[in-house]
Amino acid sequence: MVDDAQDRTDGDRRRMSSCGRGLTVDRDTIEVYDRSAADYAEKFDTAAPDRHLRRFMSLVAEGARVLDIGCGTGNACVHLSAAGFRAEGIDASKEMVAAACAKGVNARQANFESVDGNGVFGGVWANFSLLHAPREDMPGLLARIARSLTSGGILHIGLKTGTGESRDHLGRLYTYYEEDELAGLLVDAGFTATHSETGEDRGLAGTSDPWILVVAHV
Repeated sequence: MVDDAQDRTDGDRRRMSSCGRGLTVDRDTIEVYDRSAADYAEKFDTAAPDRHLRRFMSLVAEGARVLDIGCGTGNACVHLSAAGFRAEGIDASKEMVAAACAKGVNARQANFESVDGNGVFGGVWANFSLLHAPREDMPGLLARIARSLTSGGILHIGLKTGTGESRDHLGRLYTYYEEDELAGLLVDAGFTATHSETGEDRGLAGTSDPWILVVAHV
């Protein structure tokens, strides 16, 4: 059993490609999103912002520049722009970015490491995207996001709860977090959490998975 587990881990590592500065992207995960952009839009694009996005918008300074990390097909950016924010998105999937740009979203293909700059964003929306980053990269990613925010800037982060890493039946690689672990990571990165909630929803893979959402500021 140990040998089998090591073989699976080694196989995952071979599918990870370097993105510079030690960060990685899982090629199999991106390929799933490239193939599933139309299905993703059909399932998750909404005519109006959901309550989580409305809460985020109510906290971010009016007209602020906002970054959507893992913007997918651009649904959140569409709503953010309609509300008067200067929204922009990044996603590692070429097809997701193409779908977002087709809606008029200011989106570009980029990895998590591209989040850069000091105090340039009033808000960062990271809704179930950073769960695809390797666990060892999360402290650095959160610190990078914290630096990119203005004083008092708002972060919304959504992750699936649990332990370890695994792939869903579509082939996407996930890193799971317990609530206490996420809370500690946010504190270490300089964030103060103001809201958190847990729940369970059915995602693209069709399984019902538990999650945690946290709103925090720097």
